[in-house]
Amino acid sequence: MYSMLSSRRMRRTSRLFLSVVMFSVGIGMLVSVGCGPKLGGKVKITGTVMLDGSPLICEGEGESFVNLSAQTGGKGGAARFDRATGTFEMVVEPGDYIATVRATDGFEVEDEKRGTVTPAKSLIPGKYNSPGNSDVIVTVSPSGGEVSIQLSSE
Repeated sequence: MYSMLSSRRMRRTSRLFLSVVMFSVGIGMLVSVGCGPKLGGKVKITGTVMLDGSPLICEGEGESFVNLSAQTGGKGGAARFDRATGTFEMVVEPGDYIATVRATDGFEVEDEKRGTVTPAKSLIPGKYNSPGNSDVIVTVSPSGGEVSIQLSSE
């Protein structure tokens, strides 16, 4: 008799345990899907700054920024790019952007005694430093993904 009661309890306990586990897994899945990062209509992009068909590699220290300016009044985005690989990540709204890039060898030096500023040497043509001069257009799809910023040394 004892073994029969013990067997029923074990089955009941096993079913209860299994129910609790399944309920917990279900709640966990709902929370992870329902409470993920809210991008508010924005998408994540990864990209590479290319110069003459190769990733822009910058040795030493200096500035290394990518800026995307929206062509149609929306907000853009900005990010540092990795000087060793030319890659960057950013979160922006889908659409078309004018890309500007700043890549320097060193930093601007200010001499307060003389009242002079020595700018850092740019590693790319100056036209890419300003949205008014840049001719590089980047299209970000509604799903985000990979983009490429193609620059030319000419």
